[in-house]
Amino acid sequence: MYCEHFSRKGGEKMTLKRKIAAVLLAVSLTPAVVAMAEDEMKATVVSKSEKELKVKTKDAEKTLQVSTKTKGLDNAKEGAKVTIKYSEKDGKLRADEISPR
Repeated sequence: MYCEHFSRKGGEKMTLKRKIAAVLLAVSLTPAVVAMAEDEMKATVVSKSEKELKVKTKDAEKTLQVSTKTKGLDNAKEGAKVTIKYSEKDGKLRADEISPR
């Protein structure tokens, strides 16, 4: 039956089940890529500890996790105006890079 197979370039055939499986795999991987995307915020540093950075944005005060992998951590001095590239994991914000404004 024609609807069970789709011809591909080079004469190969792909069954409908394989095509559906490929689409489902692509869709299931999409949230992982979106979750890894970085966002950016402009803020003023309120305080910094070994594991956390508290900042004030125009909307609210936020707390971000920091670590030895955070680039530009030296730029996060109290009162400094900074731009922070961050990502969210398990509902927590993680600062990836901090640069002065």
